[in-house]
Amino acid sequence: MTSHITGLDHVIIAVRDLERAAGVFRALGFTLATRGEHAEWGTANYCVMFEGDYLEILAAVGDGGPADRVRAFIRDKGEGLMGLVWGTGDAEADSARLGLEPPGDLSRSIEGEMARFKAGILPPETTPGVASFLCQHLTPEKLRRPGWTEHANGATGILSVTALMAEPLELMPAWDRLIGPAAATATDETVTVHTRHGMVFLCRPDNLGQMHPEAEDEAFPSPPTLAALTLRIKDAEAAARTLKAAGIPCERDRLGKVVVYPEDACGVLIELLE
Repeated sequence: MTSHITGLDHVIIAVRDLERAAGVFRALGFTLATRGEHAEWGTANYCVMFEGDYLEILAAVGDGGPADRVRAFIRDKGEGLMGLVWGTGDAEADSARLGLEPPGDLSRSIEGEMARFKAGILPPETTPGVASFLCQHLTPEKLRRPGWTEHANGATGILSVTALMAEPLELMPAWDRLIGPAAATATDETVTVHTRHGMVFLCRPDNLGQMHPEAEDEAFPSPPTLAALTLRIKDAEAAARTLKAAGIPCERDRLGKVVVYPEDACGVLIELLE
């Protein structure tokens, strides 16, 4: 059966205090869309919107299975990258292809209007070690308003996410089944998943420093865990100035990449790459 996965739609960043986290991401130079509520799930969010994808800053605020999962994640691993959400042109067809229950209806209030989705939680074996979700946008025009995709740090989209795995090579068949044939390729012991929009790197903890040298001294949770988020930016020098003006420590490597450490970004290692 044909895959309708369109690629990495957004990443989920789990936080304890949503308003505090919103302040952190504004200081990092991101514009935030208005606060959203998922009445069906007991969660609330702020989103950092780009033209083709986005970051979802998510907190548990009520009762529901998804809210319980956010609380459990923070209890076990602390704040940080919690999951990946896969865009699909047909959530029902992809659910059937993967042998899953039909997706459910989800809505989010945005400035008095309702954005609607078909969404489903993928079982653990779909992307082993990485929490994943399907999402079909039924009202995509409601998600992006004038000014929401303009960010002081110049960020324009998601380039990649890096996950720490004990045995990355063993996971390739699962990712091929989700995305499509030959989506996952291996270089030594690191796997690159080409998702059609954005990439996912699966690497062993002892190889993380080869991909992200600045992360060598960071204490990440034991694998499996999502470790780093790399974003595309317009101008590295301007991004560094924005962060320094906000009093946020950052580093530049020899290629000009700007690095923000987890303690300054709600548990997420963020790389800004021109």
